[in-house]
Order: sequence, then C-alpha cells, then structure tokens
Amino acid sequence: MTADEILVKKVQNCDLTAYGELVQRYQDRVYSLAVRMLNTPEDARDASQEIFIKVYKSLPGFDFRASFATWLYRVSANVCLDFLRRRGKEQKRSEPLRENRIRADCLADNSQGPEEALLEKESIRELRQAVDTLPDSYRIALVLHHYQELSYKQVAEVMDLPEKTVATRIHRAKMMLKEILLGGEGSELPENKKSIKQIPGRRITIL
Repeated sequence: MTADEILVKKVQNCDLTAYGELVQRYQDRVYSLAVRMLNTPEDARDASQEIFIKVYKSLPGFDFRASFATWLYRVSANVCLDFLRRRGKEQKRSEPLRENRIRADCLADNSQGPEEALLEKESIRELRQAVDTLPDSYRIALVLHHYQELSYKQVAEVMDLPEKTVATRIHRAKMMLKEILLGGEGSELPENKKSIKQIPGRRITIL
C-alpha cells in the first residue's frame, strides 16, 4: 500500500491530520495546475480551495481503482473547467494578461541583462495568452503533460480518454500555438518568423 493510500484510508476513518498531510503533499501541484488553466492567482487560489473541499467530501467514496494522484488531477481539471465556464470564455479570452499574472518561476533568469529579461517576459506573456485561447480539452491535456509533467498514459487516465487521443490533442495544441505565435499556417512559416519558442516547464519546441 502506497503512502497516499495509507493516508486516504486514515481520512476515511475520520483522521483529519491525515487529510492535512495529503493537502500538504499536493497543494503546490494543484495550485500550479489551476494558475496555468485560469491565469490569475486569485482564481487559482479559489479553485484550489474548492478542489480540496470537493476532495475531502468525496474521499469517503474513493474506491482505489485509480491512484489518488490521478483522481486528484481529475477533480482539479474538472473544477478548473467549471471555473472557465462560469466566468465566460469570451470575457476570459479577450481580457488582457496583466504583468502580475506571471508567476515568479516563469520569469527570466536573474543573470540576464534588462533588455534580455524584458524580451523574455514579453515572450512569456505572448505564450500565456496563446495557451489561453486553446480549446479547453486541448489546453488541459497540454498543461497536464508539459507543466505537470504527466506521461501520455497518466493524462489519458486523468481525462478518461484513449492515450492516442491525448497524444493527438497535445500535438494539435502545439500546432495551434505555432500558428498563433509564429504566424504560419500548417507547416509554412513566414521567413522572418522562423525561430524557436518554448513553453517554460517541460520544454516544448513550437518550431
């Protein structure tokens, strides 16, 4: 029995301390997922709170058919998608991305000069805006794989989809980002934009 399973068993026996340990183990990963899906720290905090409340209420019925981590990601993804639906996709996608939405761990390296740091920050802003326009089902697959570093198989388990479907969605998401960021259509790119752009976290080469 894994450490997570032991803690879940304890929670099912009304051990609140064990639940606190589960929250401590996963709160950073849940927040990271939420902030990349929702783009604002405020919404990410609200979503994280809602996720862990829902998890606590649902744990008595947890049947161990999936790992706790997979189940938690599934709950987290669904809560984030509900948040996006509630606040309205059109409003979300047309809203400018503010400077304070970019978390410190995504910013340029401190060793860079001011001009390089500014260019890096601008590139990150463009990328975050581009990811924000992806269809929800593509974006959640991309975030889980490239930011949360889940394998295709794990993402498939979280999303309850065939692994090939997940791979296709991630590939299409990257192609969409390529067109948005580099201005190309299909495999063709303008000559003046043939460059490399990458997503912070697990590196994604757009071109």
